[in-house]
Amino acid sequence: MLKTLLVEDNLIYLSVLKSALKKKYVDIEIIVSSCDTEALSAIDTYKPDLVIMDIDLNCELNGLELTKIIKAKYHETVVIVLSEHDIPEYRLIAQQNGADGFLAKSSSLKSILDNLGSTLVPQSAVT
Repeated sequence: MLKTLLVEDNLIYLSVLKSALKKKYVDIEIIVSSCDTEALSAIDTYKPDLVIMDIDLNCELNGLELTKIIKAKYHETVVIVLSEHDIPEYRLIAQQNGADGFLAKSSSLKSILDNLGSTLVPQSAVT
């Protein structure tokens, strides 16, 4: 079971992504968070294998700052930044903060899922 935390404050995008992940991967468990304090609490209690992190969150910390905190405490947790801001500066900061990958929301949903699947999920878990 791949324990996954989606950190996203756009409820429509969150719903679409969560649904797509559940349809594609048979062995996935997903919880969601829309804010920094919620996400940090979920990390401590749920201990996900994978965090998919938006950058722009309507809270005190942004996704890049959260990534740094998560990776410092749980370095084995895979953090993928997924953002509508696909600019080199954000990619660099994400990498410097320990992100294991960076995906653009402007990519097709299929491309996002394929990129996640090729690096994280064993093929036997794909439907």
